[in-house]
Amino acid sequence: MIGARRAALRGAAALLGGWLSVAAETRSAAAQTPVASAPAAPAPAAAGSLPPSPAAAYQFQPGVSCPLCSVTPQYPQGRSGLHWHQHWRSVGWREYASVGALSAAWLAVPAVLPAPDEARWNTPILIDSAVRDALRIDSPSGRRTAETISDALFVWEVLHPAIIDPLLVAWWARESPFVAWQMLVIDAQAYSLTLLLNDVVKRLTARARPWLNTPGCEEDPSGEQCGSGGRYVSFYSGHAAVTATGAGLICAHHTQLSLYQNDVLDTGMCALAVLGTAVTGAMRIASDNHWQSDVLVGHLLGYASGYLLPTLLYYKEFRATPHDHPDAPQYTALPLIRRDALGINLLGMF
Repeated sequence: MIGARRAALRGAAALLGGWLSVAAETRSAAAQTPVASAPAAPAPAAAGSLPPSPAAAYQFQPGVSCPLCSVTPQYPQGRSGLHWHQHWRSVGWREYASVGALSAAWLAVPAVLPAPDEARWNTPILIDSAVRDALRIDSPSGRRTAETISDALFVWEVLHPAIIDPLLVAWWARESPFVAWQMLVIDAQAYSLTLLLNDVVKRLTARARPWLNTPGCEEDPSGEQCGSGGRYVSFYSGHAAVTATGAGLICAHHTQLSLYQNDVLDTGMCALAVLGTAVTGAMRIASDNHWQSDVLVGHLLGYASGYLLPTLLYYKEFRATPHDHPDAPQYTALPLIRRDALGINLLGMF
């Protein structure tokens, strides 16, 4: 009788263990979806490596399993190296449609809003005149040099987040084409929004360039003391807006993704990009192409497109250094089946 009871208990344990195993496999397969409905389970460390301590920052290091992503049949050892976290939003058809719509609208602006042929706004505001007097370079050659410097920084602030970071670092060096694609689409969305908004505001406000205040330049803009470019599209600075967008993207990607896998280098690249856009703004004032208010508004709106929107829409949190472990407990339950007992093991970080 006792032997029959033991056999029945062993059979029930085997049946329950099989059911729990099937349920665990089903839940693991469901965890492959981009958005998880439950807290992600911590992944075990890869063979030969120790899991990072809860107090340390997770930096997408190869061989160190990500504590923010679930174990799946595709990744039985967890995710390691550069990857897109499950709780981040991945780009999709909405992003592709928005990039196409914003780009098409930007290309259509000249047909809908022709360039202004007279000023609607030709006076400085706040401390515009004081900053112009302090920063404007007197010599025509010096102003042209300042303009060239701002153009060079403009190109760098576009190429670095649009080409170097996604293609050379994420795709080639870190071997993560999926992350590279996420970055490219996010960058395209930010830049297209910046360009469209800047072009529309320039044409609607029709603000006169500062150099038009120089005697004789209003009547003859080809003079040596005058500037170049559209005369009535000063507000707000496109150079300031685009470089701030690039700096914002660099800061967002480097602090969230740890592209260089080094806190000092990633944070330093963000600081360098911010310094680059600040110098660009100063050179636009020194070359007499923009007022201080043009540059300030350009910086604010550029950072909104390049840093705030990607951070809020995709990364979903602000961060000054690469990703830390989550504050909320992360755990998973595993069945425990032995000869004389049934139970559950809880594994995780609390």
